[in-house]
Amino acid sequence: MKMKETLKHIIISASAACLVQLPVNTASAEDSAAQLPQGWLLWHSYSDYSAMDSTLYLRSPEGNTEAINGDFVHAMNGSFGTSPQQITFMAIDERADEWDIYLRDNSSITNLTENSGFRNEDPKFSPDGRSIVFKRGHWDGAADGFVYDLALMDVQTREVTMLTEDSVEEAMPCFSADGSSIYYAGYSGGIGAIYRLDLSSLTTEIIFAEEGVTAYYPVVSGDELYFTKWFSAEDHSDQIMRYDGSSIQPMGFDSADYDCSDPCPVGDGMVFSSTMHGGYDLYYFDGESVTRLSELSSDKSDLGAAFFPCETMGDVNGDGSFNTADVVTFQKWLLAVPDTELKSSSAADLCKDGTLDVFDLCAMRLALTGG
Repeated sequence: MKMKETLKHIIISASAACLVQLPVNTASAEDSAAQLPQGWLLWHSYSDYSAMDSTLYLRSPEGNTEAINGDFVHAMNGSFGTSPQQITFMAIDERADEWDIYLRDNSSITNLTENSGFRNEDPKFSPDGRSIVFKRGHWDGAADGFVYDLALMDVQTREVTMLTEDSVEEAMPCFSADGSSIYYAGYSGGIGAIYRLDLSSLTTEIIFAEEGVTAYYPVVSGDELYFTKWFSAEDHSDQIMRYDGSSIQPMGFDSADYDCSDPCPVGDGMVFSSTMHGGYDLYYFDGESVTRLSELSSDKSDLGAAFFPCETMGDVNGDGSFNTADVVTFQKWLLAVPDTELKSSSAADLCKDGTLDVFDLCAMRLALTGG
């Protein structure tokens, strides 16, 4: 379908050099152990993209790391669903020799796009875990190459709906926090820009575009959007940008001397990939300083981090903290108030009996008041 592009644009041109960059301590980036928040960390590692040797890794809160393996090769770009046991990723099916979207649910792995005849890449879960957005490519003889569009899959039925169908490449999609829109990288003449697609109207707006500068890899955290872009048309070093809805600013650890890419917001900080010590390694920014995750580093490129935090008991609305708003939400849910949703039902089970009832509500109130 043809999408109508809205007139609202946030165009960043040569004046992007005027953006304020706050200083961050990177001098100790290799000297001390990083204190990541408790949670699961997902990333992939390969010697070179063309080597077809990428492996997807999952690290538990206890520090145990496992490789995710199956009847596929070159696994990468993992994304968590509504739990750390629900992971989607892209890999090449060994039998069909095509890029497919996979779902790992607990220890079971399913090829969701098996024998589709398309290239299926860059999957990301919707906030409710019911859908996966991804890019789908098909060979176009007239264009003498692959044409990529955005697609949406119902995880339960595996029904695929095309969101775009045009000659422009759309890639690396991700949902907004409320699931109402999708951010993605759109390419024209080999240069990427960041767009937002409204799912109700299927209209698009440009979030970031700069002449001669590629921008890609959008990632959402709450009301904020992060993405990667070149420093300039002349300097292709990657830097990570933060968009809060009104302004776009570089991260304080960005530098024209090395690449910073693949942002993964973690609480008030961020895991990202960087070449500040040579090859691509994973780093953690805690809001003030940067530390290399040396225990996870390898002699390969470590990229595409995703993080799932350990659950906070009582945090039923999924905002990362337990407060009065959670008590109000849970009470409404118990009263069956329309449109009331628990982002995490297990976080409401304070009595640990597998049943959500008024006893859990009382326990929440006591926990909140310290009674």
